[in-house]
This record gives sequence, structure tokens and C-alpha cells, in this order.
Amino acid sequence: MTPVWKILSLSVLLGAAFAEAQPRQPHYFLEHDIGLSDDEIRKAEQGEVVVKLLDTPVKREVSLFGIVWVHATTDYFVEKYADIENFEKGKGVLQIKKIRDPPKLEDFASVRFPQEDLDAIPKCKIGKCDVRIQEDSLRRLQTEIDWAAPDAEEEANRLIAEIAFEGMMKYREGGDAVLSAYRDKKRPLFLAKEFDAMLDSSPYLYEYLPELENYLQNYPNAELEGASDFLYWSMNAFGLKPVFRINHVVIYPLADGHNADVAIASKMLYASHYFHTALEIRVLVRDSDNPTDVGFYLISMNRSRSDGLTGFFGSIVRRQAVKRARDGLRGALANGKTNLEAGFRRATASRTIRAIGPWPVDSP
Repeated sequence: MTPVWKILSLSVLLGAAFAEAQPRQPHYFLEHDIGLSDDEIRKAEQGEVVVKLLDTPVKREVSLFGIVWVHATTDYFVEKYADIENFEKGKGVLQIKKIRDPPKLEDFASVRFPQEDLDAIPKCKIGKCDVRIQEDSLRRLQTEIDWAAPDAEEEANRLIAEIAFEGMMKYREGGDAVLSAYRDKKRPLFLAKEFDAMLDSSPYLYEYLPELENYLQNYPNAELEGASDFLYWSMNAFGLKPVFRINHVVIYPLADGHNADVAIASKMLYASHYFHTALEIRVLVRDSDNPTDVGFYLISMNRSRSDGLTGFFGSIVRRQAVKRARDGLRGALANGKTNLEAGFRRATASRTIRAIGPWPVDSP
């Protein structure tokens, strides 16, 4: 399989300025770096979703590459993606909320943890818990809530919202250094170290997007000219348990002007189950042989790390996790393409009607 470091060779992907001297891109990249077959590339050209499992030296990590052609502009994609609540709503999203800048406690007021998780929290011990949780947060939930009271569920969700809000404020002020350590297993897992390790094994960021890598690693003490970012939380149906996640999104145009190629990073800061680190990089890139305003390849690289993916039984779990992740990426790209193209057609038709103006009415 293709090594991870080859995934986003942006010198290949974004070589439109040298198109006369270079092979057609991203086709050459897809064939020679990702290892897609002629048939798979042809499917991508025709608007079909193509997904490929990528090799990674970290056994507890799953890395996937996906691509689909979208008949819309990159400007339109960015506009819709920034409205993350509508962009990601669907069958698997139970709750979602974009966090204001600066965050407000009310942004988390609608958080509702599953009853199974709420039932588990009073029984949790440090190093043995069915919910991923930071040690101080667990102590607060166990000591500040009267779990025998009739309103225990309501009060627990209120305190979870408060803890999430406080975590957001700390992250905005201190970045990765203040990310929590999970204590649901025997050994603590430090999120800052995990994310650093993931970035260290992603030299495509160092080599081709050093500004984005620097911003992700040194936030909030770094600048990224032209970029915008936001935070959001969601409750997603995944596997046997719903997962509460908090993400930091960075949208980074790779050139000035209208309809520029764009890189979008989505960094997971917290997940209540399964995952302890995840990073998705999307690249919106146009065909170097036909760099028109309308139409681009949506390329996605998803990397996630989880416990329980090693050893004999872990290998069985890993196969299931890979299948869920592959199906999830395929579905997300297919649904995204459908919704984006339909919305773009409506928006284009509306602009055309406004440009033409009202139809003339014959005088009696």
C-alpha cells in the first residue's frame, strides 16, 4: 500500500501553474502516488466515489483516502461547509452545534449524553470506565451530582455542558498543551502527545503545507494568513454507542482570488468513545487540464487512532473498524456530492433569474 507520507503531495496536486511541463493532475498523482487503477481514475472522472485504505506503521491507526468529482465551485463548497450544522446533518448525526466566537455556555446547553453513558459514570473508576473522560471531570461528575435524585440526568447533562465549555475556553487560550488526558484505561493517554505523533508521521503537512501544520500544532500562538476557523460539537451514531465529539476546523485557501483551491483540516479534540485522536484533511483541487471555475475534485484523507486494534482479537475489531470507516467515508463523499451539486444548481438558477429580471407583462 501507499505510504502515508505520499498522500497529499500538493506539489503534484496543485501544479496547475506548471501544467505545460507536468502530466495531467491530479490524475498522475492518483495513479503513481495513491496507486489507483485506470478504472478507478475513470470512475472518479465520471463522478463516482473512490475510496482506498492506506498503509500506516501505527497499528492502532486507520488511514483512508477518498476522492469524488463535484460539479460546483470551491467558493460554494466553503460557504456551505462553514454552515457546519446544515452541512453535516443527516442520518448519522443525532445532534450538532457550531460554537460561537467567543464560545458561550449556551452553545453546549442542548448536549444530551446517552442514558447508557450516564448510567456508567457513577460506576467509573480511574483506569476503568466505559466513557472516555478526564480525571478531574470524572471526579466532578461523581461528587457534584446526586445520582439518586429524580433530576440526576438533567443535572448531569448540565454539568457535562459546563465541563465542555470550560474545556473549549482552555483550548482557545492554551491549545494542545491543555488537552485532557484520558483515564478510562490502565495507562493515561495524553492527547497532546498523540496529536503531535500523528503530525510527526504526516510529513506531507511539513513539506507541502508547513503553514497549516504550524497553525495546527501551535494554535493559538500561530497565524495562518487568509484562513478562518471554528469549533463545533456533535453527537454521532457510530458502532454500538453514540459518540460525542468536539472538533476544531481550519479553512485555508491555497491561493488568492475567486474559486481558489482550498485545504480544510478538521482536528478532533475529544470523543466519548472509540477514538482518541483523529485528523481529516480535505483538499479541493481543480483539473489542471480544465481549470474552469465550476468543477473540482474533493479529496479526503481521514486518519484516526483507537484502542483495541492490536493483537489477535484486535485484528478482528480492526477489520470491523476499517469497514465502518470506509463505508462512512464513501457515504459522506456521495451524500456531499449530491447535496452540493443540487444546491449549486438551485443557487445558479436563482442568480440567473435575478440577472434576467422579472418577465415583461403585456399591457391590456
